[in-house]
Amino acid sequence: MEARGIIERVTKAPEWISGMSAVPKGKNDFRLVVNMRAPNKAIKREYYRMPLIDEMRVKLHGAKYFTKLDLSNAYYHLELCKESRELTTFLSENGMFRFTRLMFGVNCAPEIFQREMCRLLEGIDNVIVYIDDILIHADTLEKLRNITSQVLKILRVNNLTLNEDKCEFEKHFIIFLGHGLNESGFHVDEAKVKAIRQFRPPANVSELKSFLGLASYVSTHIKDFANISSTLWAVTTSKGWYWGPTQLAAFETIKDRITQLHESLEASPRIISFASKALTDTEKRCAQNQREALATVWAVEHFSFFLLGRHFTLRTDAQGVTFILNRSRENSKRALTRADGWALRLSPYDYNVEYIRGRDNIADPPSRLYTGNDDPFDEKHSPWEIAALEANSVGFLTIKELQEETALDATLQRVIDALETDVWPKELKRFESVANDLSVDDGIIVKNGCVVVPLKLREKTLDLAHDGHPMVAKLKSILRERVWWPGIASDAEKWVKSCQTCETNGRPEKPTPMKGILAPQAVWETIGLDFNGPYARFGGVSILLIVEYRSRFLIARLVKSTNFHQTISVLEEVFAREGFPKCIRSDNGPPFNGEEYKTYCAERAIETIFSTPLFPQQNGLVEIYMKLVNKAMASAVSNGSCYKQELQSAINAHNAAAHSVTGLPPEEVMLGRKIKRKLPLLRYEKTKYDEELLNCRGEMEKMKAKNGKTQEEEHENVAYFLETQSLLSDLYVQKGTVGLIRRNIR
Repeated sequence: MEARGIIERVTKAPEWISGMSAVPKGKNDFRLVVNMRAPNKAIKREYYRMPLIDEMRVKLHGAKYFTKLDLSNAYYHLELCKESRELTTFLSENGMFRFTRLMFGVNCAPEIFQREMCRLLEGIDNVIVYIDDILIHADTLEKLRNITSQVLKILRVNNLTLNEDKCEFEKHFIIFLGHGLNESGFHVDEAKVKAIRQFRPPANVSELKSFLGLASYVSTHIKDFANISSTLWAVTTSKGWYWGPTQLAAFETIKDRITQLHESLEASPRIISFASKALTDTEKRCAQNQREALATVWAVEHFSFFLLGRHFTLRTDAQGVTFILNRSRENSKRALTRADGWALRLSPYDYNVEYIRGRDNIADPPSRLYTGNDDPFDEKHSPWEIAALEANSVGFLTIKELQEETALDATLQRVIDALETDVWPKELKRFESVANDLSVDDGIIVKNGCVVVPLKLREKTLDLAHDGHPMVAKLKSILRERVWWPGIASDAEKWVKSCQTCETNGRPEKPTPMKGILAPQAVWETIGLDFNGPYARFGGVSILLIVEYRSRFLIARLVKSTNFHQTISVLEEVFAREGFPKCIRSDNGPPFNGEEYKTYCAERAIETIFSTPLFPQQNGLVEIYMKLVNKAMASAVSNGSCYKQELQSAINAHNAAAHSVTGLPPEEVMLGRKIKRKLPLLRYEKTKYDEELLNCRGEMEKMKAKNGKTQEEEHENVAYFLETQSLLSDLYVQKGTVGLIRRNIR
C-alpha cells in the first residue's frame, strides 16, 4: 500500500492515532482494519442524500435495456488533502502511517464518494449512481450503447477503473441494489420473504408467543387477524400444549398473509424485508458473544444498500453486542477478540445501538422458527469492501524498473563514475573490494552476471525471492544466482527472521528426547493403526494404515468412514488371516476413543496403547509412513491414474524392499518367505519349516513300512499331515531367524 501511494509513513508525533487490527479473512488470509471509532466522533459529516428506491422507480419508467458498472477500489480513487490525512494515522509494528486516499472506515466516506460520482456524471440522462454501482438504462439498445460510451469516456478521463467480473452489459434483466429489475420495474426479491416462508410450526408455547408477537406487529395490515389468530392465542393461555390441524391452518394462513403483505406494501414504513441465517456447525461452536456479534454484522452488511450513508438504529436483545458496539474504550488499541474485529467492519455506518427485551424483539421468531441450511459467514468477500488490495500482489522485477531506479540511486551512480575513473571514495569501500567483478550493461551494474539491485528495490527483490517461504540457506542460494548488493546475506537472514510464516512453520526446535520402544519378540505381536484423509478429490475416501512393529510390514485399506463399525469390519478381515495381535497402538481420535473399541479389544485380550493428544510422535511408526500414502495419492492426481493402484503399488514397493533398520524386506520377515513380484525370482529359499515338514513325511514312511497300512491308519496319517501343513500360518521371526510354533498333535 505504501508502494502504491495509498498510505505514507508518519515521522512526527500526530494529534490523532488509531490502532490497526489484523482481522481474519477466510482461512488463509487477513485484512488490515484501522479502528476509526475515535476520529469518526470528531469528523463533521458532509450529508449528501442517497437515492431512494421510489425515486428510482420514476426514473426507470419505460426502460427495457440495462447496463451495470462496478468500480474497483472505489474509495482509493479520491485523494485526501494533507490537512485531513492526520486523522487517519494508525500505529503498526513498523511505525506510524496515514492514508493519502479516502479509506473505508471514515463514517462520511459513502456520502463524499456519492457526491463526487454524481458530480462527474451530472448532465448525462438515464444514469443512476449508488456509491460504486452505476446503472445505465434506456428504452432502445442503440440509446443504451450511446450513454454507456459517454459514461466510460468520463471514467477513463478521470482514471476510474472498473471491476470487469461484476460489470454487466446490455441486459433485459439485472440485479441492482438487491432487487430484480426488468422493463416491468423492480421486483421483490424472494430472499426478502424467504425467512417467513421457511418458518416451521412452533413446538412449544414460548415459540408460539414469539410468532404471535411478530404477527401482532403487522396485525393492522392483516384482514381478520383477530379471528384467525384466536385459536393460537387459546393455546398460549391453556395449561397444556396442544397443536392440531386447526392451529396449523391458522399458523399457515397468518404466515401467508405476512408474505402477501410484504409483496403488496413493499414501501410500507413498517417491515421492509425479513432475513435469517442458520449458523453452521463451526459457527455454533463460537462463544455466545461472538455469535451475537456475528448476527449483528451479518444483518447490517446484508441490508447495506438501505443503511450506507443514512443514520439508523440497531435494536438487539443481546447486551453483549451493545457493549462491544457502544464502548468508548480502546479507541487507540488493537481489537482484543474476534467479535471486536467484526465490530470494526461497521465503522463506516452511522448508527446507534439500542437494547430491547427479548419479548419485545420482533426479530425473535425468525431466530426460533427459521429452518435453513445457509452458507457460513463470509469473512473473505463482504459487500462493505469497496476498496481492497491483495496482500501478495508484488508483481515482477523488470529490467526497465532496474534501469530507472539505478539512474535515481545516488550510490550506484557514484559506483558507475568510479568504474570509469578508477577513483574510489571511502564510502564505496565495499564496492571497491569487488571492483574487478563489476561492469555496467545498459544502465545496470552487473557483478559476475548478477544484477546489482538499487536500494529502493531490495525489499521487493527479497519479497519476490522469498515466494514459497524458503529458509535462509535456500533464499541465499536463490538470490546469489541472479542478484547482488553489499550485505545481501545478512539482509536475507533478517528477512526470513521477520517472516511470521517461517517463524511459525519453519524448522522446529529440537524435540524433547523420547524413550525408545523395544522391538516386539514376535511378528504380529504389536501393530499400529491410524487414518489418513479424507481425500475430497476421490469421493471423501479415507485410508486405514496398519503397521506391524516387528517387520515394518504395511497394510492399507480404503474406508468410506472412520466410524467404529467401518474400522472393525476392516480389522476383522485382517485378523481372520493373521490372528489377533497382543497390542494395538493408536491415537485418541475416532473410532479409538469410544467404549465400543475398548470393549472389543478387552474381549479379545488385546492391550490398547494410546498416544498423548497433540503428540503424534508417540505413534511415530505409523505417522512416518503417512508420507508414503500422501505421495501415492498425489501421484494419482498428477498422473491421472487410479488411486487404488497407486496406493497398492506404493505399499508393495515398501514391503518388498529391505528396511533400513531390520535389513530385511518386511514381507519376508512377516511371511517367512520371498514373494514373487514383477521381477523374476529364480529360486525359493527353504525355511526351517520345510525341513520339519520333510522330517514328518519321513516318519510317516517309516511307520507305514514297519507296521503296514490299514484304512483307519491311513486316515489318521492324512489328518496328521494336514495338521502339519496348517503350521504355515504359525511362523514368527525372532532375532532375524525363522522359527516354528510347535503344537501338540494327536
